[in-house]
Order: sequence, then structure tokens, then C-alpha cells
Amino acid sequence: MPSLIQARSLVAEFSPPYVPVAVFVGGTSGVGQGMAEALAKQLSGRAHIILIGRTAATAQPVLDGLPKPGAGVEGWKHEFVQCDSESMRAIRATCAELRARLSHINFLVLSAAGSKGNSMTTSELTEEGIEVHLATRYVSRYQYLKEVVPLLDAAQKRGQHAHAMSVLGAGFGFAIPKDPDWMVERARKAQYSFTQGRAICLAALKAMFYTSPFNDAMVAYFASAHPSIAFTHIMPGQVLTDGAQHIEMGSLLTPLAFVFDTFKWLLGTSQDDCAQYMLSALVSPNTDNGGAFFIGQKGDIIGARVFDEVSSGKWDESDWRTGYLQGVPVKGYGGPDAGVLQLVRWTEQILNAI
Repeated sequence: MPSLIQARSLVAEFSPPYVPVAVFVGGTSGVGQGMAEALAKQLSGRAHIILIGRTAATAQPVLDGLPKPGAGVEGWKHEFVQCDSESMRAIRATCAELRARLSHINFLVLSAAGSKGNSMTTSELTEEGIEVHLATRYVSRYQYLKEVVPLLDAAQKRGQHAHAMSVLGAGFGFAIPKDPDWMVERARKAQYSFTQGRAICLAALKAMFYTSPFNDAMVAYFASAHPSIAFTHIMPGQVLTDGAQHIEMGSLLTPLAFVFDTFKWLLGTSQDDCAQYMLSALVSPNTDNGGAFFIGQKGDIIGARVFDEVSSGKWDESDWRTGYLQGVPVKGYGGPDAGVLQLVRWTEQILNAI
């Protein structure tokens, strides 16, 4: 497992001859913000950095704090693009705008979830009818990948880095259930209105649990269709960000939340240190040739699968073996093939209806 010194050393070696284009969805706070700041610092501002988030007021201090390159350096830009990641329509419009004005994207980092997507005490539907945890932690990320993968492909064809990273919960190896209540409707209907916001919500926990294997599946599916691009699902661990200093379990479980808060502060990682681990994985030479990567909180590769050719047609509809990716066992990966196909069909059905 790499040390923080090793992670920083790997980041320090990153100095591409071109001006990289890096898009951070959720880059106005938390891990996404930390990664954007670390990349800008390493390159002395010589990068086209796009922060995607909900409010310009939150983004502006981050943009103002990024180092700027000296006079005469061309091609760099630091900007904010407004988009609510709860809305698939908004994501679609945002990505269309990016495709219209960008020739390529080198790095796409997906870390947005927001307070609703991280809440353990409430579960609600978005305006488009998707459970909010599933919307922000999975469906929105699938939508971003689907919409901008041509720009990642364009970067790869230029001989440049092409890497998409989803920051969530890699390495657990949880499998997609055969008959899951993916919309979490049964759990939502079973909850009592009195406990909503006052105690841990089963529907919220269920949705949060599902999004870990869903992100595994998403990464594997896109990597099989675009073998020259790197797709990573990474685990940040417990990070001491401004927005996650307290674990909210509701007023009825305040004493238990205090215990968890104590352990988080004892075992957690600072936002800046976490950013170094995440960024080291993003720019690592180990991912230069593309593939699906499942990476731990220190930037260590738990499991990976590199595809020699387009393999989107090689998924086995009948294979329910946990941890197998197109017949090959992959450590830290859930799958299975049949579950991935079922999930992709469900996701496409949801998106096509919006």
C-alpha cells in the first residue's frame, strides 16, 4: 500500500507536455475540490480546469485560490459550470455544451453526491422520479460518462491521458443482487414518517449500499466498450472535509453518532492528503493503457482488468458468479456479468424516459 510520501512523489512526477483538460464534477467541495487544487498546484496552474457544481458562489473561492501560470502560458483556463447532478436533463444539457466547445477531455473526476446523496436519515425522489442516492451516486455518473466519453476518446487518440474516475466505494466486491429493489420503493414505503430525518433510514442505507457495486459495474461496462480509456472506481475512505465533519444519524441516535464521529476523527484522512492519494491514482502510469481499475483509499490497485479489444459484446447473461468480469476473476470487483447487463438495461430505461 503506497505511503503518502510515495503518492506525493508520483504526483510530483506528473508534468505533461500539453495543457491537460480536467473536469471535476463535484469540484467545488470535498475530495473533488482537493483534487482540483492539487492538480493546479502541481502544474502551477497550467491546466484547463472545469469545476461542475450547483452554485457559482461556492466555486468562486476555489477558483480564486488556484495558482495561475506566468505570462505567456497559453491554453490554460480555470472555470465553473453550473449543473445540478440530481437532474439528468441538466447533465445532458451541460455535457452537450461541453462537447460543443471542447476538443477533448483528459481527466473526468466524478465525486458529486451532495447532502441528500450522503444522508443516512432521509430518502426521497428527485423531480425526475429517481431515488436521490441512486441519482447522485450512480445514475448521474453513468450519464456523465455516456455523454462525454467521445471527448475522452479524442484525448486518447491524441496520445494524451484519458482517464475517468468515480470516487465512491471501491474494493468491497459486493455483487449486484439478482432481483434487487433498485428504486428502493419497498424500503421507502415501509419507513415511518415519524422517523424520517430522526433516525437511520433503511431506504437510504439500501440505496447507498447498492451504489458501490453499481459503480463497479459502470466502470467495467464502459471499459469493455472503450478499452483504450482508463475507467476507475476508487475508495476515498473517511475524509475530514468541511461538509462531512459530523456523521448524521438523526436526533434519536445522537449518542451513537458521537461515537462514530470520534472514530472518524481518529482514523480519518485530511482532505488535502486524500487528494494526493486520489490524484496519484488518476495520473499513475499504471492506467496509461486503459482498462477497468478498482482502487483503494491509498491509491493502491486492488483489482484491474485490461481489455485487448472492444469487449462490450462478451458479457455473459447467464453468469452470476461474484467477482468475475467476462469470465476473469478480478479482486475487489463485484459484478457479476448477468447483473451488469441487468443494471445497464435498467439505467438506460430510466434515462430514456427522461
